[in-house]
Amino acid sequence: MPRLKNRLHERFAWLIAEGLDRKAAYAKLAPHVSDPATLGYKVYHRPDVKSRISEIQCEVHSRALMAIDEKRDRLRQMIEGTMPTKVTRRRDGTLESVFDMLGALISDAKMAGEFDRTGDQDQANGDALSLTFQMYHRDHPNPPREWLDRELVMPAVVDGNGTPNGRQEK
Repeated sequence: MPRLKNRLHERFAWLIAEGLDRKAAYAKLAPHVSDPATLGYKVYHRPDVKSRISEIQCEVHSRALMAIDEKRDRLRQMIEGTMPTKVTRRRDGTLESVFDMLGALISDAKMAGEFDRTGDQDQANGDALSLTFQMYHRDHPNPPREWLDRELVMPAVVDGNGTPNGRQEK
């Protein structure tokens, strides 16, 4: 598909493909408008703009240094704690590894499209998933090992009859 004839729409498509949300992209292009969220929504849902966004994303993904599945595999290793999220060299020459499992989990959710950034609040889309972390400060040298063991508990889904997961009780 060739470039869009409307320059604002073309630049908007590029900003969305780069990862900005609709409101931020429109506000960046037209900071003088009073309601960038509504205008961004309208532009985003135009068929020509949507197809241009998907084309740009395909082009960017084909040029990427790593495929998405490789990136998600690395994030999985960071979430499991087998790969550090950051390694720095101290002044004395020793290496310091930081394991930011929550940050890796959030990055993975954003990459999968499960996270929607609106304003200053992060909200998960779809089923509610709650994570509870008890931790010392971020760079504590020896956190208790049982704190590093994580368990994800999915909430029970209740249907209209009040039964979990839509199953009928006998």
